[in-house]
Amino acid sequence: MEVFLFLGNTKTKVCDSESEIYFNPTNSSTLLIVRHDLENRLNDLNGSQWLYWTNSIYETSFPPDVTFPLRKQHGAMKPPELMAEIISFFTKTGETVLDPFAGVGSTLLGAELVGRHALGIELNPAWIHIYNTIATVFSINDGVLSEDKDNGGRAIQSRIYWGDCLEIMKEIPDESIAAIITDPPYGCNHGRIGFKKETNFNMESTDSRDLGNSRDYQEYLLKMKLAGQEFYRLLKPDRYLVLLIGDRFDRGEYLPLGTMVAQALQEIGFRWKGLRIWWNKATQRPLKPYAIKNCFISNITHQNIVILRKEMKKNPKKG
Repeated sequence: MEVFLFLGNTKTKVCDSESEIYFNPTNSSTLLIVRHDLENRLNDLNGSQWLYWTNSIYETSFPPDVTFPLRKQHGAMKPPELMAEIISFFTKTGETVLDPFAGVGSTLLGAELVGRHALGIELNPAWIHIYNTIATVFSINDGVLSEDKDNGGRAIQSRIYWGDCLEIMKEIPDESIAAIITDPPYGCNHGRIGFKKETNFNMESTDSRDLGNSRDYQEYLLKMKLAGQEFYRLLKPDRYLVLLIGDRFDRGEYLPLGTMVAQALQEIGFRWKGLRIWWNKATQRPLKPYAIKNCFISNITHQNIVILRKEMKKNPKKG
């Protein structure tokens, strides 16, 4: 069977029976043609949904959910709905996601929303306690988090393990993880350089293993590379590492930390496949008057979603 599109007196062949037709999600006057015999080896999305997610600008408007009053104690948590969208693109239903910097568990909650398994690792027991409270009180009901466990809600099964991710990851078998999706600490010397004045993040700790306690960004990037070697080992071939990383200011200069981390991980074998600029307008913090009428200092209201892939034609490098 052949499919034709009639525009006025013009007859145009659109596709044959081996293709699927979708309206372009960003331009309803154009069509997206995708061969339906192409196997989708990455996710469960159709062609239109896939295309929409490739836009490098990622604007969302997720309001605080029912778990927010608990999760907000962390300050740097992400909406579970955001994590669910990311997970939906980089995995299929039933696959396993790892978050080695789990915090209060937004990635795990996102995985639960879309029917994936998830493992988390977290150094701070206070954040694990918050997640465990959420997992006890809330359930998944019709694809959303709900307190109504008596109305057919599905229990939250995903678990966060306490400890240093560099040690715990050694216990996970090679090539057993479908995607690593995480929001690592992206500062250094928290609490000693006015970090709390700069943001509403509440991530101070005295643990030397905490990336946020790195003495400088050189040490921070070295620790990220050490973690990256484990990420590479754990990922299945041709699967993805996705990092949410905000840029920073350091000593009066803009620090493109997302780019720096991506480049560090390229050195151990990852291929940098893209960047999405995420902005959640529903929860944007008020703009601050940094050096107003004096010099330009940007309010960093976006975060980088850094997308890297383990491609088997490259072997991981040491260092």
